[in-house]
Amino acid sequence: MNAELNLILRCVKTFLSTSQPSELRSALSEPLDWGLIEKYSDNHTVMSLVAHVLLQHGTGLISPNVHRRLQDRLRSVARRNLAWVREWLNLLAALAGAGIPIISFKGPALSLIAYRNLSLREFTDLDFLVRPRDVVKARALFIRNGYVLDSPVADDSDKGLTRSRNRQISFVKRAQSAVQVDLHWGLLHEESFFHLDVDDIFRAATIESHDQITFLSLSPEHLLLLLCAHGTKHCWSNLRLVSDIACLVQSRPELDWDLCVRLSESSGAELVFKHSLLLANQLLGVKLPEAIGDYVRRDREAQLLAVQAQRFLFRENEGGSPYLDDRTRYLEVLRYRLRLGKNSRWRRGAALVLRRVFVPNEADWRRWHLPRRLYFLHYIARPVRLVIERLQPRHNIPE
Repeated sequence: MNAELNLILRCVKTFLSTSQPSELRSALSEPLDWGLIEKYSDNHTVMSLVAHVLLQHGTGLISPNVHRRLQDRLRSVARRNLAWVREWLNLLAALAGAGIPIISFKGPALSLIAYRNLSLREFTDLDFLVRPRDVVKARALFIRNGYVLDSPVADDSDKGLTRSRNRQISFVKRAQSAVQVDLHWGLLHEESFFHLDVDDIFRAATIESHDQITFLSLSPEHLLLLLCAHGTKHCWSNLRLVSDIACLVQSRPELDWDLCVRLSESSGAELVFKHSLLLANQLLGVKLPEAIGDYVRRDREAQLLAVQAQRFLFRENEGGSPYLDDRTRYLEVLRYRLRLGKNSRWRRGAALVLRRVFVPNEADWRRWHLPRRLYFLHYIARPVRLVIERLQPRHNIPE
């Protein structure tokens, strides 16, 4: 690992445990390329966190020019995030007034819960979870508040709203710098090898209050499992995915670890949970209870997956997306996902593969706008498109 990436890791570790700023200052004493530090921090979407730590602990070791740029970045993120928070609070009030139970997660909710500071985690959308029966009602509310639906609906009907295999639809408010809202009725894609029951999630939800802001949140245990699944879904494409897990664990000493284990095992997410915690422990030094540390380290498969996750994370020392333009890399990602799902029943796995090959997804509906009588062509075109894409050099993230 080069000096610039090492410094970024030291910044995140120092944020998690301010008892070790001496190691950070030692890293700062080395010759550093500040252009690379900013580039890597942006690639890993931790620039605001890195700036915050360096401004706190880098006195005398950072040039005035770099110091000024870090301050400007923090101010910029703070202003932008506060604008998002105002919109978030407006929507929460409107949803409460309409009697729609809703859970906030990721975005400003996670910034407050895990980071305790709205300016330390950048976000680009607002995520809400509702029960499936409330999707149509929530859609109408967003439209009344100036949003437009930004997701294709399979048959342009109310019933078609909840047919997305991703279990979410998006809305945008272009008049306000393209504010985007993602409305979820499930936390995970339909093709995931494990699922969490929405009604159970709502029963376990907790009311959070931070800085005079009150909202309904996922329980800490559900949130931890979601963050593990989220990092896995994106194949650990940036350091913030790991930082989110580490910051949540550090901010929640009351976390019910036995419940976390039961949730992961009952939902089939054991390997997702274990290797994600191993990654946070090995990379950022997050402290785990002794029993949990033993539990995750005993699993050889989890250890191998954690090694693969680090390869994804620091691909070519840039922390960029692991989905590059060669089929070998795609197969590497596919093997990783299949290993994660190896505990699933084979029938479920076969069904997921068949749906992936033959059932159109949101990208397919966006690509071709067909009249309803020709919708069947989507099911014919889907496998043909997949074959053509896999035979060509890849430049986009696979589904």
